[in-house]
Amino acid sequence: MSERLPELPALTGLRGFAALWVLLFHAWALSGAPALAIPGTGSVQLGWFMNLGWAGVDLFFCLSAFLLVLPFAQWRYGGAPRPDTGRYLLRRVLRIYPAYIAQLTLLLLVAAVFGYGQTLDGKALVAHMFLWFNLGEPRFDPLLGVWFTLPIEFGFYLLLPLIAPLIDRRYWPWLLIAALAVTLVTRYLLHLAYLGVSEPMRVIMIERLPGRLDQFVIGMLGGAAFVAASLAQWRPRQPALWLFAGLVGIALLGAVILRVGDAYWRGHPLLFVWHTLFSVCLVPILLASAWGVAPVAALLANRPLRYLGEISFGVYLWHMPILVPILAHLPDSMDPAARFWSLLAFVVPATVMVAHLSHRFIEQPFLRRKPPHRTG
Repeated sequence: MSERLPELPALTGLRGFAALWVLLFHAWALSGAPALAIPGTGSVQLGWFMNLGWAGVDLFFCLSAFLLVLPFAQWRYGGAPRPDTGRYLLRRVLRIYPAYIAQLTLLLLVAAVFGYGQTLDGKALVAHMFLWFNLGEPRFDPLLGVWFTLPIEFGFYLLLPLIAPLIDRRYWPWLLIAALAVTLVTRYLLHLAYLGVSEPMRVIMIERLPGRLDQFVIGMLGGAAFVAASLAQWRPRQPALWLFAGLVGIALLGAVILRVGDAYWRGHPLLFVWHTLFSVCLVPILLASAWGVAPVAALLANRPLRYLGEISFGVYLWHMPILVPILAHLPDSMDPAARFWSLLAFVVPATVMVAHLSHRFIEQPFLRRKPPHRTG
């Protein structure tokens, strides 16, 4: 008989933090990348933290894998019935598509009626409908830049039922080695293949699956380890040390990649291993959050961040369509730091409001229709 896993509120808050981090990164970058010195602290600056905000996507991927593998791990280790693949996939479709299609429809209507934005021809529209705008040739640029992560995430949803049987503890090392090998080879070959294209194009091509497979597999193994430990009623004596180790690792990685700078996309060794290293450092933080370590509970399991986690998909989808028009109305002569804080003053509440409406009137009605987990 399997044991029911406890609720994991800190992980919900962590998802809210990831969405906020991505928003902060885009607002900071579009404001002119100011140093953002903290008043009264001398030379202490926040710019480095904002500059790493794109890693919020890494956090999303790893956290998603950690959570989605939990019922499969209960099946493998705890005697729970195997999750039904069809119902699992339907739940994933209902999680992403309603909010995404609603946003796509609204953006196309605004472009057609008011001339703001762009429309899509037939082929591009079909590619957007099925999330294959970054797959194959011809390749279609996503209407909204942040959408480039959606095919990556959905591709993992399709792969998970195929990989899940391999989370047997005897296969953990082999699964990890295989994922690392596939990821490294993919990223290296795509790097060579797209050396002559623009950096944004190279980013999109290299970051596609299976170029991010390592992050998903590492997150899966973290979730599987959590289930195995929970079923064995094992918990580390000093779980806060896991949190500390993960944060130190991420801080060091962040310092290194900021020092590398633009050389990263020109073929620096970190191009092929940074996502892997970040995910390895992230797993102790995910475990500490799942265990409810006191510092994490205070920082992430609080009500505001948990709510932000609940509406995080809407925050991720809508912050750029809100940010860009507001930015256009700020004077060019404004100091970059003042522009950043002014942007946040308008963008954060507006994004939260729109994400709340999306969650309540689009996402939740479909989420309530999600079929329960059943066995096949």
